Amino acid sequence: MITWVIGSGGLLGSALVRHLDSTFPASPVPWAEPERAAVHLNREAERFASYLDGSPWTIVWAAGAATTSSSTEETSSELTSLRGLLSGIREHLPAHRGRFFLTSSAGGVYAGSVNPPFDCDTAVRPLSAYGELKVAQESLASDMLADFAAVTIGRVSNLYGPGQDLGKLQGLISRLALASVTRQPINIFVPLDTIRDYIYVDDAARLIVDLMKTSPMPDSVNVEVVASGVPTTVGQLIQTMTLLSKKRVPVALGSHPSSRAQALDLRLEPSAQIAAPTPLPVGMKAVHLDILARLQGRKHAV
Repeated sequence: MITWVIGSGGLLGSALVRHLDSTFPASPVPWAEPERAAVHLNREAERFASYLDGSPWTIVWAAGAATTSSSTEETSSELTSLRGLLSGIREHLPAHRGRFFLTSSAGGVYAGSVNPPFDCDTAVRPLSAYGELKVAQESLASDMLADFAAVTIGRVSNLYGPGQDLGKLQGLISRLALASVTRQPINIFVPLDTIRDYIYVDDAARLIVDLMKTSPMPDSVNVEVVASGVPTTVGQLIQTMTLLSKKRVPVALGSHPSSRAQALDLRLEPSAQIAAPTPLPVGMKAVHLDILARLQGRKHAV
């Protein structure tokens, strides 16, 4: 199976590349310029078609820089880029011979939903521009490809793992590890009993690869929840990081406008179980060691 992973430089995208047998060597996307990115993705779809030479195709959208604190203007650019890709798929790739997997956000689309745990049949209710973007992406992919390819929408829970981008206001586990190493307080904007589902990035990648292989052909739209199924509070994360690092994690409780879009209870019912899942302390230890290595690397570079 030859797969084109859009967003292969990100946390999830890079993990998918590690777990796939063969991937398309796509050229870098100019994400900073949405219109150019849309045109680029359309042209890359044509190049991908030539690369396949008529063989069945698989494409995964794992891109995105938006977070729950992003504005509507910031999120709209990602919808423009996705539209360019989907147009290119319809224009250049053979119909009824491919799979398209869209990674969405369980936290974004279920932020205002009721009666957890949430599953693939739960009615979505976004509370932020970020959540609205994810719902819009799901609708766009379904509308443009439902009669053209097998479409799977994967609503992914809170991803964590080594290599997470620390420049974005997300990735609580990575930021807890950073605080434990640097001793600079981390700002927590939600109650400590806030419940989330954390999934190690390689576990998520393996689940997504399995879902891609089993998605029905030729034309259908499936919704799947990619999650660990293990509810964990923010307080438990802080306690676990304290035990792993053997240091008290400096935490500052505060407020942020984005906290209004955060649900207190986001328990999830995964569509499929992970084989040999990564225990949370093991995954958090890997993140802590990654942060240590990155900071030590910066010191040596100086």
